[in-house]
Amino acid sequence: MILQDFSYFLRVVELGSITKAAESLYVSQPSLTKYIHKLERELGISLFDRSHLPLRLTDAGRCFYEYITGVESEQRNLLTRIAEIKSNERATITIGMPLWRSSVILPAFLPVFCKKHPLISIKLVEGPARKLEEAIMDDEVDFCIMNLPVSYQNVSYLTLAREYIYLIGSNEDPFVQKLNAETPDREHIPVDIHRFKDQPFILNRPGQHITGYVNNMLSQNDMELNCRLRTSNVTTAINLAASGLGFTFVPELGTRSRYFPSDRVTKYLVNTPPLTCEIAGVYKKSTYLSHAARTFLEEIKEYFDALSGQFQTIA
Repeated sequence: MILQDFSYFLRVVELGSITKAAESLYVSQPSLTKYIHKLERELGISLFDRSHLPLRLTDAGRCFYEYITGVESEQRNLLTRIAEIKSNERATITIGMPLWRSSVILPAFLPVFCKKHPLISIKLVEGPARKLEEAIMDDEVDFCIMNLPVSYQNVSYLTLAREYIYLIGSNEDPFVQKLNAETPDREHIPVDIHRFKDQPFILNRPGQHITGYVNNMLSQNDMELNCRLRTSNVTTAINLAASGLGFTFVPELGTRSRYFPSDRVTKYLVNTPPLTCEIAGVYKKSTYLSHAARTFLEEIKEYFDALSGQFQTIA
């Protein structure tokens, strides 16, 4: 290693206890205490406030922690770049995506990409937005394909597409049939969300980006929806809506998937201006994007650009 190993220090910071850190590192408590004392002697200042449990970093300790984590990030970037050179373009990239987004995007994009770049291996991390944001900050992924906004400040992103969020309901629903008779151009002219105030809805769970978009719209319109059921799975919400259980919200790209039950549901633009979302490739500012990672982002951007002609025009 180029950098001195400070993993013991970092583990004490993480657990707030020398005893717990020693147990997790499989070293004796006296050995770990001796290591911390030696580190503090070398720096000439205390790193931990030992009057509190769990242990707290002193001001000097926080400065040292920020320095160590920053240098470790730079070292990882350096080693990644060197590995790229040594491997002659053979590389592995780790991508984070929400479960539903990956099921809609990857079947169409990934086979083409892998055939074009056989030396690039893909690792996929899937989960809700909160987990993906943490994965970015913890350097567990190279980047995530996800909706904006992102909670953390220390990120950069490449916008891939901006799309409508449609409200959908079963064609067998009497309210849908009545509404369709009144609004023949419903995919281009937004329907007032207040028209649906008495209808049952299948909604996503708090913490999911689509929930945030919908809640912001409802707040602007000073209304609540009649929530019959919540699910973290967008596919489940779509299928339940198609079966007539209630209405739900779906990003536009999902309505263009071959698995979307377009023959069984009607989709509506809602609100003025219509409800939209933005999808992007998001990565940590301090993270070096390998040539393979940049290639993936560039080509998935081209994929979305090609799809944009199929999207409704968003002003």
